[in-house]
Amino acid sequence: MTIVLLLVLAGSFACAEVVRVCAGCRFATLESAIRVAAAGDTIVIEAGRYNSTHVLITKPLTIIGNDNPILDGGGTGTVITVRSVPVSIRNVVITNTGFSSLDEYAAIKLIESTASTVENIEAQRCAFGVVLYRSSQCILSNIRCEGTSAAESLSGNGIHLWKSPSCRIKHCYVAHHRDGLYFEFSRHCSIESNESVANMRYGLHFMFSDSNAYRNNVFRSNAAGVAVMYSRNVLMDANVFADNWGPSSYGLLLKDINQSRISNNVFDRNTVAIYMEGTDGTRFTTNLFRANGWALKALGSCIGDTLEDNSFVANTFDVMTNAYHTELICRRNYWDQYRGYDLDHDGLGDVPHRPVSVFSMLVERVPTAVLLLRSFVVELLTYVERVIPSLIPAALLDPMPRMAPPSSATPSHFDRTRQPEI
Repeated sequence: MTIVLLLVLAGSFACAEVVRVCAGCRFATLESAIRVAAAGDTIVIEAGRYNSTHVLITKPLTIIGNDNPILDGGGTGTVITVRSVPVSIRNVVITNTGFSSLDEYAAIKLIESTASTVENIEAQRCAFGVVLYRSSQCILSNIRCEGTSAAESLSGNGIHLWKSPSCRIKHCYVAHHRDGLYFEFSRHCSIESNESVANMRYGLHFMFSDSNAYRNNVFRSNAAGVAVMYSRNVLMDANVFADNWGPSSYGLLLKDINQSRISNNVFDRNTVAIYMEGTDGTRFTTNLFRANGWALKALGSCIGDTLEDNSFVANTFDVMTNAYHTELICRRNYWDQYRGYDLDHDGLGDVPHRPVSVFSMLVERVPTAVLLLRSFVVELLTYVERVIPSLIPAALLDPMPRMAPPSSATPSHFDRTRQPEI
């Protein structure tokens, strides 16, 4: 019986037809075309502007725009909702969803959909861009989401995944939303070559999402930077965290992260490049920390983390911790504030470097003390404390710091101005 059913479905897909939507066609709206289309059919939307609100898709279809047609939601609700079927949606501009503090109105919403593809989509003036609920193995590619920067309570996330594992998000651009990219309970996802800019809260925000990989993304000028929480086995490689400034801002917040790897990233001009709390067994390798207020703040709740082969250049403070006893392991990092020597010319300093300064600890407790920065008294105090540590963590040191940055952590290794092609 099952074989017969599969043969019938295969035969129906083999006879798939093309249904056209245009002003002078038999079908003038997407909704009318969906009603008559059979499973497996392709709907082609010709160029033009169409009023489309609450479009519901419950059969497997391919929807393709010709010359970027515009679907206008008219400011009410979600424009396209897909339920329980795989779909492919390409080459469409979607604009004007509704805005609500209770409902998550989106340009495209996939619910319990498997192996769907959404690509070459532009979402303009939408609360949420593309939302996935309990959808797996989906591909989101070349999506451009530009929100309205409306009140945070009325705005949504550019790309939002909830309980949606094994998805791939690539070459997307998100700006002026609440969070640029948001993932919750979404494991084994790949997020690569995206740009998240000028969002009201986080450029990237994820929780309870284990074993995700984030590669070659740019997170720039977001209000609070990037927040990574309650996850393990996370890979963040070759990303750029830049220009995230503010009293509560950071390039990357790590909260209760375990057994992860942060490598080959650039942290450029952030208030705090990395803020760590409850982060255990995580490796930080070949990253560049450049021109940040604090390069790294590691609270005493962090255990068994390794800082290896990184470069610290032109930061006001390199490392800060609130604990006198810390388990942060430092090895072979380059510190531009290192004042040691290399008599055997092996490229490694002959005396250890203590990256925590007593003045950074003072500024952490009394922020107005930063007015004394670069003063002679502070410089003298810093040198004395490094030679005879009594206030800074005695065990936190780099025993053989590099005399020059590792080649894999130089600025030329990254292009922080690129944008994905949309």
